[in-house]
Amino acid sequence: MIKPKKLSADEVQPQDAAAPDWLGEALWYKDAVVYQLHVKAFFDANDDGLGDFPGLIEKLDYVRDLGVNTIWLLPFYPSPMKDDGYDVADYHNVHPQYGTRNDLRTLMREAHKRGLRVITELVVNHTSDQHPWFQAARRAPAGSSKRDFYVWSDNDQKYDGTRIIFTDTETSNWTWDPVAKAYYWHRFFSHQPDLNFDNPKVLKAIIRVMRFWFDMGVDGFRLDAIPYLVERDGTSNENLPETHAVIRQIRAAVDAHYKNRLLLAEANQWPEDVREYFGEGDECHMAYHFPLMPRIYMAIAQEDRHPVVEIMQQTPEIPENCQWAIFLRNHDELTLEMVTSKERDYMYRMYAADPRARINLGIRRRLAPLMENDRERIKLMNSLLLSMPGSPIIYYGDEIGMGDNIFLGDRNGVRTPMQWSPDRNAGFSRADPQRLYLPPIMDPVYGYEAVNVEAQSREPSSLLNWMRRMLTVRKSSKAFGRGRLSFLSPGNRKILAYLREYNEETILCVANLGRSAQPVELDLAQYRGRVPLEMMGRTAFPPIGELPYLLTLPACGFYWFRLAVDVEVPRWHEERLVPEELPVLVLFDGWTSLFRERVVPWRIRMAEKLRTQFEVETLPRYISTQRWYAGKSEPIKRAALSDWVLWGPEKSSWLLALLNVETASGQSTYFLPMALAWGDSDDDQVRAIAAATLARVRQQSDVGVLADAFADEAFCRALVESVIAGSVVPCAHGTLRFTTTTACTCLTGDALDTLPMGRPKFQGSNTVVTLGERLFLKGYRHLRAGINPEFEVGRFLTEVAHFSNCVPVAGAIEYIGADGTPTSLALLQGYVENQGDGWTYTLDYLERYFESRISIETEAPEDVHGAYLSLVYTLGIRTGELHKALALRTGDPAFDPEPMAPGDLAGWKRRVHEDALATLALLEQHQDRFPAPAQENTHMLLDQRQGLLARIEACSIPASPCIKTRYHGDYHLGQVLVSSNDFIIIDFEGEPARPLAERRTKHSPLRDVAGMLRSFDYARWSAVLRDTYSDDDRAKLAPLAHDWERETREMFLSAYGESTRDSGLFGAFDEVWGLIELFELEKALYELRYEVGNRPGWINVPLQGILTLCGLSPDAGRDNALHSQGD
Repeated sequence: MIKPKKLSADEVQPQDAAAPDWLGEALWYKDAVVYQLHVKAFFDANDDGLGDFPGLIEKLDYVRDLGVNTIWLLPFYPSPMKDDGYDVADYHNVHPQYGTRNDLRTLMREAHKRGLRVITELVVNHTSDQHPWFQAARRAPAGSSKRDFYVWSDNDQKYDGTRIIFTDTETSNWTWDPVAKAYYWHRFFSHQPDLNFDNPKVLKAIIRVMRFWFDMGVDGFRLDAIPYLVERDGTSNENLPETHAVIRQIRAAVDAHYKNRLLLAEANQWPEDVREYFGEGDECHMAYHFPLMPRIYMAIAQEDRHPVVEIMQQTPEIPENCQWAIFLRNHDELTLEMVTSKERDYMYRMYAADPRARINLGIRRRLAPLMENDRERIKLMNSLLLSMPGSPIIYYGDEIGMGDNIFLGDRNGVRTPMQWSPDRNAGFSRADPQRLYLPPIMDPVYGYEAVNVEAQSREPSSLLNWMRRMLTVRKSSKAFGRGRLSFLSPGNRKILAYLREYNEETILCVANLGRSAQPVELDLAQYRGRVPLEMMGRTAFPPIGELPYLLTLPACGFYWFRLAVDVEVPRWHEERLVPEELPVLVLFDGWTSLFRERVVPWRIRMAEKLRTQFEVETLPRYISTQRWYAGKSEPIKRAALSDWVLWGPEKSSWLLALLNVETASGQSTYFLPMALAWGDSDDDQVRAIAAATLARVRQQSDVGVLADAFADEAFCRALVESVIAGSVVPCAHGTLRFTTTTACTCLTGDALDTLPMGRPKFQGSNTVVTLGERLFLKGYRHLRAGINPEFEVGRFLTEVAHFSNCVPVAGAIEYIGADGTPTSLALLQGYVENQGDGWTYTLDYLERYFESRISIETEAPEDVHGAYLSLVYTLGIRTGELHKALALRTGDPAFDPEPMAPGDLAGWKRRVHEDALATLALLEQHQDRFPAPAQENTHMLLDQRQGLLARIEACSIPASPCIKTRYHGDYHLGQVLVSSNDFIIIDFEGEPARPLAERRTKHSPLRDVAGMLRSFDYARWSAVLRDTYSDDDRAKLAPLAHDWERETREMFLSAYGESTRDSGLFGAFDEVWGLIELFELEKALYELRYEVGNRPGWINVPLQGILTLCGLSPDAGRDNALHSQGD
């Protein structure tokens, strides 16, 4: 028996001594994505025609950037290479064609440095007949320890019940050895004699081999062919109890000396047999799920989910610390051992019609040719691989869609050189082509000139970049690697749908196995109320309800959804289902039933009871579920009618109610108009308002519903007509005043009755209804007494300033209290065609830009943002024009500008100073609950508080005269609509957190400028921090986002300065930089307080803004903000 050569001191350096923290993760293999490669096929660094370890080291960055975290190396030991290295001649060395042990040690170090683990092969069942162990055994006396390293017999009839695996090449499991003058046992090729694990010295030798490579830094072993380790008469010699005893001894030896190392069982068996190789968590950590792979191909061919569902339902539970390994293709044939004979014939017909593609009991083809190079089917297959239970294995080259060469012998057709570029030899080697170990693929479809890494790296829509994005998305959730699997059973059998659940997270995977578009209805009622968030594009879908969830998938399409509880329902979504189990209100006398003073005396107690039910049960139940209700965290005690009027053509059609909503923390006022619709559920009017139903109602034998009147088309039209007429309606305590503007007639036009009424849309604290493409009715829900700035400013811009880039105001509905105080209930405006708000437009633009740059190494052209910046220029111009319009002198004291005085600046600085102290106190109080990356910037700001306060005090009043005017007050990208390459400025309500009187106060219009600059900063980080990007992606995108923000700020400020030159708002624009920075700082402090209270994971965004504005750190927090979202 040959003893291993001792390594020099510089060769042996146990990796655990100074291992990175991530190497200490005990269950790392559950989240692994494995990249399988053959060293000889990957990259040739010395130009001898074979790949080598130095070449692999050179390409480690490519492997890391792909998004995998584990490399599986095929055998690299010295070998006669009759079985591609699986015929090992020396377990303790490296084949000289691949390099040296020092090269391997360097590979381990460099891989670990990049966060990559490395597993390799340990061929435990057999060796090469050239191995010194076998050479010694054949010459040793029968019965001796050396002879017993292998299995011998005097005849070839022993174990005659054992199947032959390689039926194409072998006729027996015994081969005569003329030197030993005996037969030796081999389950595979005749040049691979099986080791005898009944000899304890064999096991000791194998354990020494494992420790040798573990000490070199190897993270795990794939145990090749382990079902066949032990032989017994009268058995199939597979999966014997004695084999499991050997494996347990191997595992115990590994656990005794090493932490977090992996044993992966290669057991090509049925799932119930493979289950035994996990033991009770004390044998192998992982095992291949061989039967799943061919059934995925069968499901695609048959366009039916049954093969996949059936095999997964037959898969037994495995110990908690164990994991399946799953794959689509690997270095061997697509094995068909674990299918029935009929299924095997079907697979041959579908995927290997050419007999040359068949070998043993399998198909020797790569993934792309098996899918006929159909990109959508290749993506579908990978989506199933990456979302099924287990750790996926990607075979080298499949990420770019490499082809194969079935005219090469054995399995060599799928082991050709990696295709790096369109250069000679596919960029794999600079050797003469005839020296390559195998020729690269050269056909017109899969040849290296058409399919290569270089070309696909440059093409954003390539298969390679798609794979990178998919792996990034998979990495964002542990549910894929660790979650439970449960199948859904939709009626359409071409749809495979299943859930992956881990802790509180649920992932819904839906795949169309058909070659045409398919609809599906999914029973997701148990997840009612959750919002499916499509994980590739981060798109929110409508929420799940009681009814089946309808999806339509394109041919071979798929979705991954996170069923989220922390994502808002899409703003455009309209809930149209009637809620179940609604209360029944008995309105014995219509609306009058609610008012004791308006019913006959003997029904007063009934009215009081009904009123209590209405205010304590019905209204709170409805209000608490509405998006416009601000106090969702607190239960409503009562929603009392504080004032009301029965209004409409028949004096009793609608109840317009002001509600005093009581909670534990106080009271607030809401506006809720209500309508009654009588009839069955099939009645048109009942059906039209069903989605906004508060309760069911009954009056004697008549039944109907009570609903939010904004869902009633007749009510909305009546409001518009009353605005046009300038009506005044007395209420119980106050008055409803319908006010019209001079622009009303022009905006409303003729034939209002013919305009189609849109369904109500609930947006934040408002409800919006459109009348065709002419009018826009905005109902306020959460009310505040006082003059509404949105109506006041909108009316001024419409009637007086004639500012064309705002939404024109046609009129308003106000409630005038008994003391004469107005409260806005609704606003009627002209409809403006648009392409969405500036925030959405900007994020979409940045997403497209990042996707186009993330896989490209070259620098972006200088004018890469030219089209977007031209829009920003327009935004700057329109902002300046808005401020000039608001600075007009008209004799109206509410709008006439006022000069800025030194006392103003002192007051502003004092306010920002107070904000800063409040913010610092909040940071100190809550810093321990911030994500770890944010704490560094938090500590920096707290330590440098004097620098922050000094920066506030350093601001001085400009030398030239400046004025104070009315201004927008809450100006950001979400407050501008993109309309035909221009902008419409909307929502002049001001910051919702400030009192109405404060919002109407005149101030420097530069506060709007500062708000927009902060919005650019938020857009920058919102785009970079998308969940679809890895930390490495974010590190690459951060400088691109920084450059975008810099150019955008410069363009906006330049355009604003140009627009306001000689406007009288201020003197020279250069003199007001200090004011802009003061207001930016004020806005950032406000944002920071908001994030601490609502989104702690985002605090680094305003934090880095504050640090940068104070000069405490140049662009402070840029790197840390990349990880700001935390947990």
